Amino acid sequence: MSGAGDEEAFETKASPPAVAGPLVPPRTHTARPAPAVGMAPHPDKGSRDAKPQDNGNPGLLLDLVTGTDSLAESLNRLVTASAQSVVRTAGLRIECGVVVHQPKRAPAITGTSDDVVKLLEWEHQAAEGPVCEVLTGGQPVAVLQRNGDFRWPHYCNQLQLAGFGSVLGVRLLVNSSAGNDDAGAQETPAALAFFAQDAKAFPLQVIAEARAFAGLAAKSLQMAIDLHTARSMASDLRSALDSRTSINVACGVIMAQNRCSYHEAFSILAKASSHRNIKVRRIAEDILERLPEGPPRAHFGH
Repeated sequence: MSGAGDEEAFETKASPPAVAGPLVPPRTHTARPAPAVGMAPHPDKGSRDAKPQDNGNPGLLLDLVTGTDSLAESLNRLVTASAQSVVRTAGLRIECGVVVHQPKRAPAITGTSDDVVKLLEWEHQAAEGPVCEVLTGGQPVAVLQRNGDFRWPHYCNQLQLAGFGSVLGVRLLVNSSAGNDDAGAQETPAALAFFAQDAKAFPLQVIAEARAFAGLAAKSLQMAIDLHTARSMASDLRSALDSRTSINVACGVIMAQNRCSYHEAFSILAKASSHRNIKVRRIAEDILERLPEGPPRAHFGH
């Protein structure tokens, strides 16, 4: 396939290390309204009857947020839906994993099996493999066929131990904006990885299907990251307000007892905190718990 640019070039069967495929799948899907595919269970081992919902509708998003309390739960839904999407085209049992890098945090790694998670964690530590290739921006897609592929020998050994014969890594273009200080969105490095026992499980049409689904997955993941980040920021803000309220009320108690200024009352709390090696908030809460009426309660956000 020529004339599509470096990122769009495939390698032939005679050259196993494949790279990227077209963004448009080879067959036309009929768009129709459907419930979110992220809620569907993962197919049983050996099953070829999985029926993921149509992802041909560009306006459709995976529901990765409803009923979830963390990004990890949303990622679990994403890998299940992703595996089902590729199973439909490959006709084989497919395992799936996802890696998401966020600033000042360890990478979030989730998979449909423990073997997938261990492989992704090993690859992150060793910095060798198809997912690392796409995360570093080498190519949007990287395919490994274990037999005859010598690009990542140590990774191939790990792949063999896990019982997989081929891997497809697909980069997710996620531009997360929540919580960033910059005015514009910041790219969040993320990738999907598909694993199969068959050494030739990812021909061109499966790669094209995976890339088409990756566009849907990236938009859905971006929304999930933004919403979970916003929830976390709101929770931190409520905690800070509760903490500040306890300190202010405790300072009022000290001011009444010692007939001193707010600054002097806070200095008393700070000295007690330093002497006892306890946070100022805990010192303040201890004072309030000894009040005859009990500690006052703040209810921010209610």
